[in-house]
Amino acid sequence: ATGDPVEIAAWEEGSGLVLSDRGGLLRSLLVSGIDALEAGPSRVRLEQTISHHGAILDGATVLSPVGTLGAGAAVQALIQTLMNAQVSAGATMRSREFAMETETYSVVRSVLDGADARYRENMHVSGATLRRYSVDFQVAFETRGLIRAVLVVARDRALEFAERWNFRFRDIHAARPRLQRIVVVDAETPWTQAAQKTLETECEVLVPPGETTLLSTYLREAVPIGT
Repeated sequence: ATGDPVEIAAWEEGSGLVLSDRGGLLRSLLVSGIDALEAGPSRVRLEQTISHHGAILDGATVLSPVGTLGAGAAVQALIQTLMNAQVSAGATMRSREFAMETETYSVVRSVLDGADARYRENMHVSGATLRRYSVDFQVAFETRGLIRAVLVVARDRALEFAERWNFRFRDIHAARPRLQRIVVVDAETPWTQAAQKTLETECEVLVPPGETTLLSTYLREAVPIGT
């Protein structure tokens, strides 16, 4: 559903064949911000969707016995199972994100307006792997030249957020090296040194909790990449 490639393994077990996604579904979901490895609502939702199609979620791997379907039909069924599970989990994440907007978003809007920046909200940007990532703001502003940037707000689970966006920002940079990457940490988020170190090398500016004046300074003084 996100355009990620699907890699399937097959092996003999007992008198039949078993198919496996080799953990691809959970890896793809993790990149999208959904951690379904541990017990919790996301895990339960995935297990329900997968079991509805006759497969099981074993640790990080989706397994599906071939049975009487035949290998070709079983492969098609497993791919459909993975897509359905991904869409189901993604719908849960979108509804959760919609409810998670905090006061920091209003502060960011005020700063962008004050800097006469042009921006759009809830946009998607693609990376070198052709994956598309949802960003909170897509921004264009002038200092000593036109600068384009993406801005995301860190809301909770600091280290998980940092690890996820470390990969995403690196992928985005590989495809769009002149696009600057901004992170503003929500004022209520318990930010950590581990999260800071994980993320700071993959963004042009990282605004710690409650220090949005740094964003104002950046919008006034930033230099376009490559100048």
